[in-house]
Amino acid sequence: MKKRVTRKKIIFRTQYNHTPDNGKIMSTETLTVPDQNMSIKTLLDRHSRGLPLGVSEQKGEYFETEVPRFDDLTDMVAYKKELAKKHKELMKKADEEIAAKKIPAVEPAEEQKKEKSQSEA
Repeated sequence: MKKRVTRKKIIFRTQYNHTPDNGKIMSTETLTVPDQNMSIKTLLDRHSRGLPLGVSEQKGEYFETEVPRFDDLTDMVAYKKELAKKHKELMKKADEEIAAKKIPAVEPAEEQKKEKSQSEA
């Protein structure tokens, strides 16, 4: 008869009882292009003249809304109230537009009653 060997469940992981994970398996494919190196002088020269550097550029998205910087907390509170007022006005305008586009729903039973009353008359 074989004896069962039970292991204690590890409650705390320390440097002595830690078993390392396998980790992420990286692909061996490289994304470098051969002979695509430039000296610092060439890079600075191209940058100062506005020429492309041969590197993909990521441009940020800038919106029309300016984010103000406040020197005083009362200015911040006033700006918050102003934004809340604008939000309320825009929501009211949006609700009005939605209400203008809505067609009142008529239930089928009501339609039948209207048709019967029209046919009887």
